[in-house]
Amino acid sequence: MVPTDRRSDRLLFAGLWLALLAYMLLFAPPPPADLLGQLRDLALARLSSVDPIAIAVFNLLGVLPVAFLAILLFDTGKLNPWPFALGSFVLGGFVLMPYLAIRDTRAPLQPAPCAFVRAVGSRITGAILLLAALGLMGFAVLAGDLSAFAAQLQDSAFIAVMSADLLVLTTALHRCVVMDRQRRGLRLSGWSAPAVHLPLLGPLLYLALRKREKRDDLMMKPRDATGSAR
Repeated sequence: MVPTDRRSDRLLFAGLWLALLAYMLLFAPPPPADLLGQLRDLALARLSSVDPIAIAVFNLLGVLPVAFLAILLFDTGKLNPWPFALGSFVLGGFVLMPYLAIRDTRAPLQPAPCAFVRAVGSRITGAILLLAALGLMGFAVLAGDLSAFAAQLQDSAFIAVMSADLLVLTTALHRCVVMDRQRRGLRLSGWSAPAVHLPLLGPLLYLALRKREKRDDLMMKPRDATGSAR
């Protein structure tokens, strides 16, 4: 029987996925006339064409998938996390939420990750992600125009959906960090305990502070979503 906490997590991720699909299909504005042109403007950060807030959102959707890599690539469940984690760089929550809804958090963490996984899961990578997010958020606040961004939300399905995707990924990442901390049996104290709950920045701060566990610790009995050994 599935424990209540695992069931609630599955319902959360499934609900986020359905909400994102419903928004895209039912409530998002029509696609822009020149979708490829708008994508190019966002990628090249052309301030004359798109608002800085939209540019920041676009780039944050490259930051958050890396944060998910740092958590999910340590999974050892039957379902391979790699296609979903890598697919999130292109399709965001549309491909990632189904995996999160069915992933096996009771399986032990990867005891001998490859060099790439160790690097992505390192505190250095976490610090880089945190600084990148801080820079993008600062850029949006200092250079952005809320009224211009709101107008683009109403005119472009791409900007509207990617903004909704950012909200979904941010919510999911917060929960994944809690689950990761519980699976590893990590305890936070002092200023870091409340700081990791900050919107968007909190999970990245956690990754910047997360210590690498010893091989023997990762090979301990698998833990459930509450952190209790099975």
